[in-house]
Amino acid sequence: MRLVYLTHQYLPRHTGGTEVYTHGLAARAQRAGHSVSVITHVESPSLDSSHYRAEHAEHDGIPVTEIHHNLSRAPNPARAEYDNPFIGELVRQELETAKPDLVHALHAMKLSGAALEACYDMNIPVVLTLADFWFICPRHVLVRWNEQLCDGPAHDLDCMRCLHATHGFAAGKGQQLPTPLLRGLSTLGFTMLKDRLPRFWRDIYAIRQRENYLRQIVERADRVIALSDFQKEMFVRNGYSAEKIQVLQHGLETDGLKPATSLPTDELEIVFIGSLVYHKGPHILLNALARHPEARVRLLLYGDAGGSNSYLESLKELVKADPRVTLMGVFPPDEMGRVLETAHVLAMPALWYENEPLVVKAARYVGIPVLASDIGTLGRTIQPGLDGWLVPAGDIDAWANALVSLNPQTLPTRAAVNSIKSMDDNALEMLDIYQDIYSNTRCHEQNI
Repeated sequence: MRLVYLTHQYLPRHTGGTEVYTHGLAARAQRAGHSVSVITHVESPSLDSSHYRAEHAEHDGIPVTEIHHNLSRAPNPARAEYDNPFIGELVRQELETAKPDLVHALHAMKLSGAALEACYDMNIPVVLTLADFWFICPRHVLVRWNEQLCDGPAHDLDCMRCLHATHGFAAGKGQQLPTPLLRGLSTLGFTMLKDRLPRFWRDIYAIRQRENYLRQIVERADRVIALSDFQKEMFVRNGYSAEKIQVLQHGLETDGLKPATSLPTDELEIVFIGSLVYHKGPHILLNALARHPEARVRLLLYGDAGGSNSYLESLKELVKADPRVTLMGVFPPDEMGRVLETAHVLAMPALWYENEPLVVKAARYVGIPVLASDIGTLGRTIQPGLDGWLVPAGDIDAWANALVSLNPQTLPTRAAVNSIKSMDDNALEMLDIYQDIYSNTRCHEQNI
C-alpha cells in the first residue's frame, strides 16, 4: 500500500508523544514493505506569503513534506484556524503526486480540516486518530482562557474568549454584546456582505461554524480512533457518534526500557517529563515542593525551556529559588530508559484531561510508580497503591503532602507492567485496519 501520514508537527523539529508515535507507525509500515511519507506543518515566522509553500525533506529514511504557513496572514484567520483552503490545496497537490491508497491523520490541528477534506474530495480512505481534543476545543486541551476546565462548547460562540486569548480573533468591544445579538448580527452581516464583512463580524461568523464543520469532517473518516474510553466519552458528550469511534490505545516504544532497580539513597529523585506549559502543571509541582524546604528531594524537569513567555519565565524563577530543582532540557526519544533509570517517581501534575501519555506507559512498563493528578484518563490508568498514587489536580497542599509522604527507602517494590502494548503490536493493529479498509475499497471499486 501507499500510505501518507498527516500530523500537525513532526520530528526532528518537535518531539512529543504524537510525533514519536507517528514516526513509530510510519517506520514500521515502511519496514513492512509499504510506501510511506509524512505531511506536516511548520509555523512560519515570515510575513512574506512567497515563503508559504511545501518543502521536501527526509527524516530517518522517511520522506517528509513540510507545509510552511503563518495563520495570521490567512485572508480569514478565524476560519483558517480550522478550515484553511491554502493548506488544503497544498495537501491536495502532494496527494496527487503520492497517490496514496490510504491517509492516516494523527493530528489535524494546523493542517486544519481542509487537509482531510482534500482526501475526501479525492476519494482517498482516511483513518483519523483523535490525538487530543482539538476537534471540540480550539485550544486542544479543554482548558479555558481563564484556566478553568471545560467539557466542550455549550453553544456556537462559547469558544470566542478562548480564540481571542489564543489567536486574537474577534478583537474589539463587540465581544461584550449579548450572545443572541452577536449571533443575529453576524448572520445578517454575512448574508448581506460576505467577504466585505468587517473583521470582527467575520471572526464571529467563522467561530460559530467551527463546531459543526469539524464534526462532519470527523464523521466522514473511514475509521475514527480514540485513545481511551474517557476521550471517547468526551467526544460523544459533544455530539459525536459513539458508533463511529473505536478505542485503540497507543503502543509504547520499548527498546532501551529496562526494569527499574531500587537506588540505595535517602534522597527522593522525582522526574517530570513533558512540555513546560500551564496545562501540564509543572508549577504545581514546584510550588508544592517549596512548601517543604526541608524535604530531601531531587526534582529533574525535562522539557523545552527555550523561548520566552510569561509562564516559562515564572517557572524559571521558581526553579532558581529551589536548589533541589534542575531544568534538564529535552532528550531524544530513544533515551527514555536512561532518563527513568535513576528515578524513584514520575510526577504528572496535569491540569487537563491527559489522554494516553506515553511517558506514563514507559514508567509503568519499567516499574516506576507514578504520582499523578486524578483527572481524565490518568484517574483511570493509575491504580493507587499498585503502580502509583492519585492527587487532586491543582491542589498544591495535597501535592505537598503527597511529596513528603514518599520515602525512597520505604517505597514498595514495583513490578513492571508487562501488559502494556508495545509499538510493534500497535503497528500490527493499525496495519490490519489499513488492510481492511484498503480491501473493502478495492472490492467496492471493482463492484465485488
